[in-house]
This record gives sequence, structure tokens and C-alpha cells, in this order.
Amino acid sequence: MLTGMELLTCPNLAVPVEIMHHVVDVESGYNPYAIGVVNGQLVRQPQSLDEALATVKMLESNGYNFSVGVAQINHDNLVRYGLESYEKAFNPCLNLSVGSRILAECYESARADWGKAFSCYYSGNFVTGFRDGYVQKVYESIGQSLQIANSTSVPAAIPLRQTPERTLVHGEPISVPIAEADSAAYRIAMRSVALDTVASVAAVKLNPTIITVASDPSSAQAAATPSKTVAPSAPASTARNDGVFVPQVRGPSDPSPGSASPARNAQTNAMTVPVNQPPGSDPADLRQGGSDGAFVF
Repeated sequence: MLTGMELLTCPNLAVPVEIMHHVVDVESGYNPYAIGVVNGQLVRQPQSLDEALATVKMLESNGYNFSVGVAQINHDNLVRYGLESYEKAFNPCLNLSVGSRILAECYESARADWGKAFSCYYSGNFVTGFRDGYVQKVYESIGQSLQIANSTSVPAAIPLRQTPERTLVHGEPISVPIAEADSAAYRIAMRSVALDTVASVAAVKLNPTIITVASDPSSAQAAATPSKTVAPSAPASTARNDGVFVPQVRGPSDPSPGSASPARNAQTNAMTVPVNQPPGSDPADLRQGGSDGAFVF
């Protein structure tokens, strides 16, 4: 099949190519191998040059009246207009050129009346084309073409598709979202910081470090020098107790305090020396006016 653009390239047309465009549209539908049989109809139109040549030979041998090609030139006019063979008759541009010459002659005979010229092209007279509706078909083709050409419809703009992610343009600043003070993200972040702080404090309490503050430089130097840990030993008998209360420990087999031997009582009395305190008082209790000479750790 041909198109209107291909017909525009055909030279030597006797009428405007736009006019022949509408004639070809009605006559053959742009099929260069179309064959129209007068008072008859083919089962289907040829789709190749070989099919077209075989068909016209069959029609010619059987005495049929027929027309060929895009402009449907009658077989009786082929030799008259220079188409000596069917191969030339099925050539699109040669066929179109002959058709334009025939239409130009009809237009001149109709005294510049395109309606009568179309009827003449169809049937050889100014009446049959109107009666069979051929002229109306040509004008319908022209009207459709004008309607398309004069269309003033404005195409609608294509909207953008909404996407969840936006593509950043090169050089565009990137904004980092900051959690608001009262937002859920902010509260979660602050809770995480608090948990980390509590964990750190707990670790310090589990591993305490005693810092000794010295009152003089020599003590500070001595405190800074690590020393070996010495196990505590029992105090000597000659050590001063300065009235410090010493608890008495006895086992299950030891005699009661009332039945203790004088030697044990003497030893106990030597270890426990009250300092002018009333009975039942604690010398270490400062609220009673006493004094505690023990070394406090």
C-alpha cells in the first residue's frame, strides 16, 4: 500500500496533487495493484505485481471491462496515454500521471466545475458520478482532510507521576531532618542517652577507687607510692588502749563471766580499763562528753 506522502513525490501531475490524493483515496485506497471490474467484483484485491498481472490477463482473455492501478485507468486508455504494458500501468507514479491528465481534461470540459469533473473521471459524463455517489465520496474525503487541517484542539499537558523518593539535582543542598523536642524520635534518643549514663554510673560503683588526700607533701608522696598489703596482726600486750572498748568473745565450752578464773579476770581487767565513766556507758559515745582515742579508718 502507498501513502499520500509517497504520491507527493510523483512528478508531471496535471492537477494539484491534493486533488489526486482524494481521487486515489476513493478509487483504489492507495493500492497500486488494485483492479476494478465493471459490473463485477473480484473476490479480493491483488497484493503483488504477479497477482495483478495474472488477474488482468484472465480478465482480458474473458472480455471483461476493467481499470487498473492507483488512479484506476481503464484498460482502453492505457495505450492512448502511453502505458503500453500492464507493468507500466501498475507503476504508481506513471499511473497517477495518466490519471491527472484525464481529470484535467474533464475539468476543462466541465468549465472549472470539480463536481462534474469528478463525475466525468468516473463515468465519462457529468451525471453518473453524482447518481452513483462517487462525487459525494470524493467531497467527503476532501472534507475530512480539511477538518483535520483546521483542528484547533490544544493537546493536554502530561501530568507528573507522584513518586515516594525525589531525585536530587546536582548542587542542590541536602536538608538533614532534625527530630523535634516533643517528637517520639527525640524521646527515644534521650532515653537511650539516659540508659547509657546509668550503665556508666553502675560500672563505677561496682569498681570504686579510694582517693587519699594527704595533708602534707611527704604524705602525698607516700600515698602515691604503692605498698604491699600486710595482713593485720593482733596488738601487743603493751599497746595502749586509751579506754577503747574491747569485745569479749567466748566459745561454747568457756566458763561464764561469773565463774571465770581470777587469772582470766585479771587479764580481762588489764585489757578493759574504764575511764571514769558511769556504769553502762560507752566511752566512744561523744554525746556523753567522752573522747575516743581510736584511729578511725
